[in-house]
Amino acid sequence: MAAGGAIHNEDAATLGRDLTAIQHLHAAWLRVDVNWSMIQDAGPASYNWAPIDRIVQGAAGRGIKVLATIVYTPGWARPAGTDATFGPDPAQYAAFAAAVARRYAAMGVHSYEVWNEPNNSGAWTPKPNPAAYTQVLKAAYQAIKGADPQATVLTGGTGPTPNDGTQIPPMDFLNAVYANGGAGSFDAVSHHPYTFPAYPGEAQYWSPWYQMYGTSPSLRSLMIAHGDGAKQIWATEFGAPTNGPSGSYISEAAQATMVTRAIAAWRSYPWAGPLFFFQGRDMSSNPYSRENFFGFLRYDFSPKPSYAAYQAAVTGGY
Repeated sequence: MAAGGAIHNEDAATLGRDLTAIQHLHAAWLRVDVNWSMIQDAGPASYNWAPIDRIVQGAAGRGIKVLATIVYTPGWARPAGTDATFGPDPAQYAAFAAAVARRYAAMGVHSYEVWNEPNNSGAWTPKPNPAAYTQVLKAAYQAIKGADPQATVLTGGTGPTPNDGTQIPPMDFLNAVYANGGAGSFDAVSHHPYTFPAYPGEAQYWSPWYQMYGTSPSLRSLMIAHGDGAKQIWATEFGAPTNGPSGSYISEAAQATMVTRAIAAWRSYPWAGPLFFFQGRDMSSNPYSRENFFGFLRYDFSPKPSYAAYQAAVTGGY
C-alpha cells in the first residue's frame, strides 16, 4: 500500500488501526513519504524524526516492509515564496537522503524513492526539469549507497501527465534522465500506472499502465535500449477513486474488479517489482475531491469490496 501524507498526522490509535488494516490485507509493503520539509522545518541542523519513526516502527512490528519516498524541500533550502515542491539543491537533498538511510537502515528500511512524480508540474516546481532532477538523482544515489550499501534506489515515480509543454509524459521523462547521464544512478524505475476508467492490460495508448510495455516507445523499451533490461519497474502508486465530483470516479464494484485484474496482470510481467495501491483508507468523506476516495476502506474504516478482493487475490495466489 502507498500511504497518503495525512498518515503522519494521525493520533496513535488511528495510526495503529490503519496499519493493522494494512497488515490484515496481507500487504507486504508500505510506501511512506519521508517529508524533508517537516523533519527539518526548524533548520538544517534540526531533525524531527518522530512522525516517521512511529510509522516505520509500526509497519516493521506488523511484518510490513517500508519503501521510503524522500520528498518536499524545507523553507530554508528553497527561495522565499516558493512551495515545498520546489526542486531541491542536489547536495542538500543528498545530505538529507544520507541521514535518512543511516537512520532507517537500522530499522530495516533498505528501499528509497528519489522524489515523487518529478514529471508533474504539481510535484516539481516551478516546472518539471529532467536535467535538474537527474542531478538530484545522481547525488542521492551516491549518498544513499554510501550510507546503506545494500539499499535499493528508485527513480521518482512518474505520474500520468499530458505532453502540454510543461508537464512531461513518463516515457519522455525517463528518456531525458538517460540523456542527462542518469544511467547507473538507480536500481529500478518507479512509475504510477493509473489507468481508470480502463482496466489494467487494456491496449489503450493513453494508459500509463499500457505505456510500461505496450506502446512504442514504452518504459520497458527505453530501459532495454539503454542497457537496463534487467532492472525492474516498481509501480509505487496505483488505484482508482470511488467518489468525488461527477464523472471523475468509478464504482466500488469496478474498483474491486480493477484490484483483481491488476494483481493478476502484474504477476505475469517478468520485469515487475512491487505493486503499491494508493491507499489503505479514504482520506475524507467529503466528495469535493476524488483524491479522498482511493482507499480500500472508507473513511469510517468500513471495508469496500476492494478490501476483500485484494485479500483474495494475494492469499489465493501463493
